[in-house]
Amino acid sequence: MTKKNVQRDILSMFGNSISKNSKIKKPSVTKNTPNTISKELLRQNLNNSNPTFASNWTIKQTFLIQNISIKYGDTKAVSLIKVAAFDLDGTLISTKSGGTFSKGPSDWKWWNDKVLDKLKDLYNNNYLIVIFSNQGGVVATPSSKSYLNFTAKLNSIAEELKAHNILERISIYAAPKKPSVKSRNSSISTISEEMHAKMRKPETGMWDTFLLDLKKNGITQDIDYMDSFFVGDAAGRSKDFSDSDVLFSKNINLKFITPEELFT
Repeated sequence: MTKKNVQRDILSMFGNSISKNSKIKKPSVTKNTPNTISKELLRQNLNNSNPTFASNWTIKQTFLIQNISIKYGDTKAVSLIKVAAFDLDGTLISTKSGGTFSKGPSDWKWWNDKVLDKLKDLYNNNYLIVIFSNQGGVVATPSSKSYLNFTAKLNSIAEELKAHNILERISIYAAPKKPSVKSRNSSISTISEEMHAKMRKPETGMWDTFLLDLKKNGITQDIDYMDSFFVGDAAGRSKDFSDSDVLFSKNINLKFITPEELFT
């Protein structure tokens, strides 16, 4: 069943704080420095992506980046909501470069050649596909290079999902790092470290927000906890960097699966 004990401070964070990220306009460039060229390429990447998806990014103060499915309505006829939840890096995708961290918006590939087929199968079986990702290298301000890189990469991924007709019921929640004092402005300077921590796996803030978003979109059914699951690579194994994914799965009462188990 849907968790009833959504924390008050989580609820208070989402009163009227949602602000749509406005469309990034092409700037006037007077000098083609490497930095301006790089930023212009990012803007072109955003503008050339699926316009519905690319224009749907929102930032909640500084503690959450999200892109919510526009097709929640497709689930209104079912009695329970099935959720296929995923980590992003090291689970759905890896880097083309072979590095631990992406070097840019185009430095990604599917984790293996089974990923798209599995996502298509889940989509056809009426699952909501939701990505929950810690993004400690991303600063959630619309003009930051890390934010532009992250959203441009996800827009690129969305283009491939769209080509396979599996984009419309996919939502993304990403927990970024807290901005440094130098990068904060007066409107966001009071956001506490605790609030950022609540959003990051293994804490349940992203999941709690997802449940609230379902209700905001008129979806009142309970989650099908028997058939729903979470897939992640941070499983606490000797080769893993963390156990945050398996603990997150436990905290939100979903079955845990590793990428190796699902994408075979």
